[in-house]
Amino acid sequence: MTATPPPPALLMTADERRRWYLSLWRYAVPALASMALLVLMLAPLPISLPAMPHLALMGVLVWAMLQPGLMPPWLAFCIGMLADLLFGQPLGVNATLFAVATGVMRMTGRVFGRHGSLFDWLLVTGVLLGFALLTGPLMALAGRPTTALPLLWQWLTSVAAWPLVVRLCAAIQRKLAASAPHWRHG
Repeated sequence: MTATPPPPALLMTADERRRWYLSLWRYAVPALASMALLVLMLAPLPISLPAMPHLALMGVLVWAMLQPGLMPPWLAFCIGMLADLLFGQPLGVNATLFAVATGVMRMTGRVFGRHGSLFDWLLVTGVLLGFALLTGPLMALAGRPTTALPLLWQWLTSVAAWPLVVRLCAAIQRKLAASAPHWRHG
């Protein structure tokens, strides 16, 4: 998705410079997609169980695997901070865990390289479990203890929803990659 670097701005024509500046919005797509999943998490569910998967975290994890350069830990921290604000949680709980989870995904990408989707699913299952296990103590540390049952439900639904989130983000990635040739200068 990242294009070759453009020539210096002074060597570009005005039209090339305008096209290059307009193409920079593509770098924001992973963050925007993750924030859209975050807003989707606010939708009411017609059931009485706390069964909403953590779509925002999964979106961040998918983009950390697909485009690690476009989902750095500091950006995941910002999305997590937005999640804290939207869900009324103590500031820093989701922010810290989003950044840590993104760091774990980037590290495993460097260590293991290319691997299959089953490996990804198992890896994300572990990362999501770690997220759920660390959320309880961080919430208690912030003065708002939570029980383990809602976190367990969210972990189970998140593991089940992982393939759908991957499919959605991969479709967005393919769409961006298909438009990359139009994105060149010249």
